[in-house]
Amino acid sequence: MKKAPLLAAVATLVLSLGTSVAHSSINAHATAPTQVISVTHTPTPPKGANDEYRCTWFDPHFASNQFMTKAEFIADTSKSQSATRELHHAIAYIATPSVVAQVKALDSKGTKGWTCFSSPLGATSQAGLTALPWLYGWSPGHGADAMDAGYGVLIPAGSIIVLQVHYNALAGKKSVTSNLRLWTEAAAGSSRVSLTSRQYVAAPDLPCVAPYNDVKKYPLCNHTASLADLAKRFGDSARSFTQLLEAVCNSGPLPTTSSSPHATSATCSWRFNENTPVTIHRVWPHMHMLGRTFTMVLCHQDATCSPANAQTLVVVPSYNFDNQFGYDLATPTTMTKGDYVKVTCTYDPSLRKLNPQTKNLAPRYITWGDGSSDEMCLGTLVVSSGANS
Repeated sequence: MKKAPLLAAVATLVLSLGTSVAHSSINAHATAPTQVISVTHTPTPPKGANDEYRCTWFDPHFASNQFMTKAEFIADTSKSQSATRELHHAIAYIATPSVVAQVKALDSKGTKGWTCFSSPLGATSQAGLTALPWLYGWSPGHGADAMDAGYGVLIPAGSIIVLQVHYNALAGKKSVTSNLRLWTEAAAGSSRVSLTSRQYVAAPDLPCVAPYNDVKKYPLCNHTASLADLAKRFGDSARSFTQLLEAVCNSGPLPTTSSSPHATSATCSWRFNENTPVTIHRVWPHMHMLGRTFTMVLCHQDATCSPANAQTLVVVPSYNFDNQFGYDLATPTTMTKGDYVKVTCTYDPSLRKLNPQTKNLAPRYITWGDGSSDEMCLGTLVVSSGANS
């Protein structure tokens, strides 16, 4: 299975002029965040789209290496929290000194932001997809992430932080003010172990379900037409990326009809190809509005993931987009070179016509995509370097 190069390409896969960004550094007692970024933005999706990914950067002015010990994203800081539903996700990335100039070229002052579908540095570049490691991720229902004692996420001296926010205009187009809050401490002299993230994906391919599966009446139910619309909304690289995932994960012809409209699945296995083992501490599942169940399995030296060699990391039997969580493993487990990670998602395509946000959209063949009305199957593993670390 030659999937390691693509895994590297999707490792971090997953604001127009009206955006204002406020940066502040706070020195207070231990319970207060040491860094806060406040972003105010009115969603302005591209023509024909209902989603906007917006990135901004801020400089924490770290003169020495730091450990992030806790992070929290507040989707809507207003008292009413009425705009919370307009945010689909937020990801904070670390831009290390080697890419700081590249990031600042996208927004020289860090005040306006830029469009950043898929990746802050551009989806067409493999280097762009892998250059920025994750610091923290938020989705609806996900609260603060506090590191367990003895662990933290290392932020090298001279790094800046990039915040990507996905605005879902299907839920509304109000101006939203959000906060990212970080708690950090000096790495020098610390005994904390550094945590990093790995992303593993599968490629959803969900045909239209009856009575909406007439391609002549509903042209976007054609797979090719649906991908063309994806390119129109998010750029041609979005179509290319989806096709690449389909080629790797879904062998043979893609389905044109749904044999089981209430339980359509996507699955993919990825070989862990790093020489140094890692210890898995946490799993964060992510799908969109059609998601039903999520499973992630570690397969020890077994590409077929036979039951004797399979270790279940997490099962979410009833996925809820509005309540997404990270799941800590009761006992962290080691992954070594030659192991496989298998991620499986199931979907109910009929929910598209029941969900208030999507029920009035034209029926379409659902694939991987950046929009809330598209789908994903993404599992993020939070790991430390070394066996039993």
